[in-house]
Amino acid sequence: MEQIKSKEYEVTIEKQDHFGNGIARVDGKLVFVKGALPEERIKIEIIKVQKKFMNAIIKEIKKSSKIRKNAQCPYYKLCGGCQMMEQDYQSQITFKKQKVDELLKKYAGIDTSKIKIIESKESFHYRNKVTFHGQGKKFGFYQEKSHSLIPIDACILVEKEINIIYQKILDFLSHSKNSNIDKIIIRKTSRSELMVIFEGKIKERTNLIKELQSFPVHSIFLNHQRIYGKEAILEQIFNFQFYILKDAFFQVNYQMMKKLYQIVIDYYREKNYSSILDLYCGTGTIGILITPYVKKVIGIEVVEDSIIAANRNKEQNQIQNIDFILGKVEDKITEFQGIDSMILDPPRKGLDKKTLQSILKILPKSIVYISCDPVTLSRDLKFLQTHYTLLDIHLVDMFPNTYHVESVCILNRR
Repeated sequence: MEQIKSKEYEVTIEKQDHFGNGIARVDGKLVFVKGALPEERIKIEIIKVQKKFMNAIIKEIKKSSKIRKNAQCPYYKLCGGCQMMEQDYQSQITFKKQKVDELLKKYAGIDTSKIKIIESKESFHYRNKVTFHGQGKKFGFYQEKSHSLIPIDACILVEKEINIIYQKILDFLSHSKNSNIDKIIIRKTSRSELMVIFEGKIKERTNLIKELQSFPVHSIFLNHQRIYGKEAILEQIFNFQFYILKDAFFQVNYQMMKKLYQIVIDYYREKNYSSILDLYCGTGTIGILITPYVKKVIGIEVVEDSIIAANRNKEQNQIQNIDFILGKVEDKITEFQGIDSMILDPPRKGLDKKTLQSILKILPKSIVYISCDPVTLSRDLKFLQTHYTLLDIHLVDMFPNTYHVESVCILNRR
């Protein structure tokens, strides 16, 4: 095994795995090659040998793929935040569709002919939130699967205003002798309201506030304490307004978020349902957006900041037919019966067994399942298929230049 490691081979890339790595074979054994594209002829160096597979790096591209392009980011091969920047956008879309198709067929036995994908108009400067890590006077992103810091001057995935405010912060901290910042989080809304969150030590706090006020920044936190401005920033989605507190989850791609939410709104528009259970409701965005079309919505969420924001959003939009419950979904869902429909928007790990069993006890007429991970989605759909038929699958390209894709699945009770 060790003799193989560090050896160079010339291989042809057969296809990509679900993380965008090229797949080749050496002596009949699978080799995963970061940054390699289908049909490329490349020289590789084996860097890791496992029992069933090997990992390799590209030493030379002998024959380049038609879909290959130059990555626009100078940090692309270092930071690991993006995985697909060296291939054109249409091939990224094809990859994501094929990926979900393969996973749903393999793990859930689902006919995926109904898959539709909504493309993003922007493949850069789309993120409205970013987290930069700090070590001494250096700030940037951690290298993939490590705590090795890659200094970053700007990220081309985040909105331009965020990069400008980040540059202001870097300039200030470079001249601050007594500051030691571990983390900088910057959030922005479509209304250009900005929130900056610091973790660490800042001595010249007053000067920093003055510097960021002039941008302007609307809210500044240091070590979980608000030191300037508003407690929350405000976002507009269609005809509704939403408060975003510092720890509350909110989708990072505004334009594609609206397209995803429109799918859900369109589904409920004609249903005339009485009761909707919105699980993992976050700040209440989806539940509030469908309130004009249903009689009652109940949201459940475990993050306290999100529930506080959800109730403020309810009040801000003067909505009477929605309530929010703080707690774990798996514990609170058992209190409900006679629910017409459920919206599921779980974290990456998907639904736990207790929640799945509770759903099948309640048996709502329909389920709208929003997922950021097609592997856990496939697992959960396999379980739900015992009582439900999958009507539609919509893929929303929320994260261009990465292997991630958001899914919206519509299920009807049999």
